[in-house]
Parts: sequence; C-alpha cells; structure tokens
Amino acid sequence: MHRRGIPARRRTSPLASFLAYLEEIETAVLGRQALRITALLRKRTATHLPREVREELLALSRAPRESLRAPVRFLQFQHRMTQLALAGEPLPTAQTELHLDPPAAVGVIRLRADERRPAAAHSDDEGNE
Repeated sequence: MHRRGIPARRRTSPLASFLAYLEEIETAVLGRQALRITALLRKRTATHLPREVREELLALSRAPRESLRAPVRFLQFQHRMTQLALAGEPLPTAQTELHLDPPAAVGVIRLRADERRPAAAHSDDEGNE
C-alpha cells in the first residue's frame, strides 16, 4: 500500500525506526567500528538516547579494539525499548506530563482531612511556654 504525501521513512512507527537505529549501533559496537559508532551518535536520533548510554558508546568508540569492555548500559536500554515495542507501547517522549492539582485560590491553604499543621512558634509537645 502506497500512501501519498508521506515519506517512506515516516510510514513506519517511530519506535520501530528507533529500534532499527539501535540495531545499527549494536552491529557497530560488536564489530568494534569506532567511526561507524561516532557517525551514528551524530544523527539526530541519538538525542533520544539517555546521556549515560551516549557517554558509554562514545567511550567505547574511543577505546582500543582489544578492550574487553561491554556496552552494558546500551544493551539494557536496547532491551527496555524492545520490551516496550513488544507490549505495544509508543516511543517514550522526552518529557512526561505531570498531572498537577488545580491552582488554589489566593490565600487558601490546602489541608487533607487528617492533616494537622501546628504553627512554628507554638510548642505543645515541648511544654516550654
């Protein structure tokens, strides 16, 4: 099925595209292809990687080929993204929206029914008055 007006790269789900990008990185890391890792980290998609994963991949690209260091954080992240895809979840966004209480009216202090806030100057517990 051909959709008009939508580029081919946009027809797939964002998470599937991101997983394909992670597979490219994995191939480069396992092949110890430092230049390929660096090139992949320069792509805009790399901004979706957590900072510690990017730093780990950058350190691996600069390490000697004989290094036995494993990309642990990258592999953990890749596994999490794969599990999200299998569960049918969308690609996580950079920020999660927080559900906040509506703003209080001016001068109103919100207390729960069982909450007690003694004044700072009042000292019932100490017995010193």
